[in-house]
Amino acid sequence: MHSVISSTSPQGVTTPATAAGQYLGYSLQQTLLATRLRQAPAGSACSLEVLDDVAEQSTDGTIHLTQSKSALTDNPVADRAVALWKTLYNWLQLVKLNLVDADTTTFEIYVSRTVSGDLVELFHNAANNIAAAQTLSAARDLLWGMAPNHTNKPTISQALKQYANPVLEADTALVIPIIRNFRLTCSESGSPIDDFEKLIANDPVSHQYVPLIVNNLLGWVKKQVDLSIEKGLPAIILKDDFHREYLAVHRKVDKESILTSFTPKPTEAEIKEHLGDTFIRQLELIDEDYDEKLDAVSDLLMACWDRVRWSQSGEVQESSFYELDEALCKAWKNEKKTNAIVHAARPALEQGKLLYYECKKHRLTVQHMTPPDYFIPGCYHLLADVRHIGWHPDFVTLLTKTDEVAV
Repeated sequence: MHSVISSTSPQGVTTPATAAGQYLGYSLQQTLLATRLRQAPAGSACSLEVLDDVAEQSTDGTIHLTQSKSALTDNPVADRAVALWKTLYNWLQLVKLNLVDADTTTFEIYVSRTVSGDLVELFHNAANNIAAAQTLSAARDLLWGMAPNHTNKPTISQALKQYANPVLEADTALVIPIIRNFRLTCSESGSPIDDFEKLIANDPVSHQYVPLIVNNLLGWVKKQVDLSIEKGLPAIILKDDFHREYLAVHRKVDKESILTSFTPKPTEAEIKEHLGDTFIRQLELIDEDYDEKLDAVSDLLMACWDRVRWSQSGEVQESSFYELDEALCKAWKNEKKTNAIVHAARPALEQGKLLYYECKKHRLTVQHMTPPDYFIPGCYHLLADVRHIGWHPDFVTLLTKTDEVAV
């Protein structure tokens, strides 16, 4: 585990860049916790800031410790990096306190971008005790100067020596297993979230649902961590609990066939641009209020954007939207005929309102997938905009008259 020390200005105010780096570091830990939970075997438990930044404890007694480094600018695994030697020092303390067994523990440093160092590469590749002992000797020579005199030992910085010297001076029986079981992992993409997304994408799940599953799982992990901390408990999550949540999210977005939209709400300026469009004039014919017009513009724009994005992503074939439009026109026609019989005695304006409200309640699927609630009303407004349908019984005649007035 490591503490994050703020870099402050002379006035004692944390600089924005440092604050961002600190937040990234903690956020990275939660992403790594989710990644470890996805990879961990059944029955295991994973934790945040308990034994290390992230730790996995399996039922067979093995432990996987992960020390995370966000590394926005510096190289935390350089030969003389204080961060590297502080990590080794902390692991050595865990071994000395018998909190972990070095022989059955993996000691991993994870860095959020590609970095390297001569010593850390030797540590990573030391697959047996002989190689680990040779690496430890090489580290002494590099930091202290060549054996046997190690003439440079007194000259290394105070910040480095407080962590490096205790490691290099320790009983080799304690240090060698740490080096033998050392691993350096660098983010493949430069983004731990992208790496997690790639991990989920390798599962048998439809590609278009991967971002939604990732967002749900990361949010769930954060919630579990926050709840534990709020209760004063260690942040420990069982692999089996994570797996149940994963299956629940998977069933929700994939097996239940839900079309998910990431389309943002249109801005006020975007909405106002369309208040003179034909579908709004259709609403004016049945005397709908301003708020209803605003909702109609929002529904139409979001439906348009969704149709484009779902078609581009391959979630929905473009021909399916034509089939949907035909189904909506057919439903409108049937509702219009029913309306003309049931509400024949009502004024035309009221008949139009009733027809509009009934059509707004329709819910149809797209390729057997359920779209967001605004989508079908938005598609109806699209059809009204091109005059395939209308709300007022005499909408064709009335729109034509207003067209002539406009000319």
